Amino acid sequence: MPDDDQRIDFSEAAEVTGELLTRENAVLITLVGHTGRRSTLTIPAADLQRLVSLLLLLGRALPHNEPADVAKLSLIPTDSLSVGGLPGGETLLAVAVGAAMVGFSMPASAAEKLGRSLLLAGSDAMEPTSIQ
Repeated sequence: MPDDDQRIDFSEAAEVTGELLTRENAVLITLVGHTGRRSTLTIPAADLQRLVSLLLLLGRALPHNEPADVAKLSLIPTDSLSVGGLPGGETLLAVAVGAAMVGFSMPASAAEKLGRSLLLAGSDAMEPTSIQ
């Protein structure tokens, strides 16, 4: 973690990179600002879950303006996907990536579309597929 007197201003970051610290069971994030100032942040594996959730929740709260440039989609290989029901009637989609697992709630109508899409994606393109 940064020293109390060294603040990391993510808004000034021109470049963000990361690396694994296997001995410490942590991830090291390095930020380089527009001025060239370098800051590092070490995140223990136990805290990755909270960091991922925090970033997604903060990103959800941002205004949904159309970006000037088409945003690139980051492909992240998952370790597992789980689907289940939630008490309020929504569907839970849990996605595990390494040490973090993120749960998404979605309406039943979205879960139905997701199920059909997964069945189609998993079928052989040469075989006829019928989904009802």
